Amino acid sequence: MSNHFSPSLAPGQVDSFRERGYTSIAAISTPDEVRWLREVYDELIEDERPLRLRYGGAGPSGVEGTINQIFLPEMQVPKLLETQYIRNAKRLAAELLEIPEATYGGLMFIFKPAAAGRDTPFHQDEVYWEFRHQRCHSLSVWMPLDEVTVDSGCMQFVPGSQKNDVLRYRKPENEPLVLDQPFDLSGAVPVPLKPGGATFHHCRTVHGTAPNTSPRPRRALTTIFHGPRAERVPPLTRPWMGES
Repeated sequence: MSNHFSPSLAPGQVDSFRERGYTSIAAISTPDEVRWLREVYDELIEDERPLRLRYGGAGPSGVEGTINQIFLPEMQVPKLLETQYIRNAKRLAAELLEIPEATYGGLMFIFKPAAAGRDTPFHQDEVYWEFRHQRCHSLSVWMPLDEVTVDSGCMQFVPGSQKNDVLRYRKPENEPLVLDQPFDLSGAVPVPLKPGGATFHHCRTVHGTAPNTSPRPRRALTTIFHGPRAERVPPLTRPWMGES
């Protein structure tokens, strides 16, 4: 695939990310690549072979719907890792994490069907990871393949929330984790995007998405990139994950 498209961060964007825990750019991929990714995405969503997780029913908002997540789609389509999206995401992740090079940590598709996609509860990504003895310095790069607005499930972030440690959660049966402590979500900021734009958020930034009540599907990719981890003493305890 072509490698000529190389977007840059704006002046002050690294400082803003360090302070707020998230940022965005208007384009991380090209229209041609986005069209190709839509074709791949639609095929894999209908393919039962990829590793996936589905949530149905009503989310915290009470709106009924589904979320369909596909993990490691590059196992079916290796060229996904050769995209301008991945190349640019890795380079910009290193800049935002202020490290020489970021390490790839995994790609995922997250699909909310038109008018039937449930909300994703507010959470921090690090809470799901198997690094109990280490404090992570990582971020995720989220790119929509469709225009995203609040009513279709664009990303929403709580500014500065990455300055907290991992918060407390609970795990309802057959549901994603939900916050289990008082936390002010009223300042959450939605980030609408055009197809091929991207958000970047730190692994401890509290974020979530609303239901997709729009007539458009919400097809999105997200990729994790890691920086060096620091020792965590004492280790993180996560009773919501069955750990003692």
